[in-house]
Amino acid sequence: MGRRVYRYAGRDWPDPRSTRAWRVLRDQVVAEEPRCQLAYDGICTRRSQTADHIVPVVERPDLGMTRSNLRGACHACNGHRNQLTRRRGPKRLPRRGPRPTALQFFD
Repeated sequence: MGRRVYRYAGRDWPDPRSTRAWRVLRDQVVAEEPRCQLAYDGICTRRSQTADHIVPVVERPDLGMTRSNLRGACHACNGHRNQLTRRRGPKRLPRRGPRPTALQFFD
């Protein structure tokens, strides 16, 4: 099975989360932010063990390896946030109403 690829801004972006560079960046985030930044009540273990993408990779794969888009999180909170995101589904643009006809502009 190959690495997942996301299409964004007219190009393909490979998912960086299975690379050595990702593991180094994740370890840096955990060292810089040792306490979980998500801290969901009742599930948080308080200690950061991974890096959470503030803007998910599926929405902005170009930010996948950007330090400012990452925060320290425990596994439990990161998993919980991922489940919440999946339940909400992808962001959708609001539906537009019917287009006005030329006659409506002159009323």
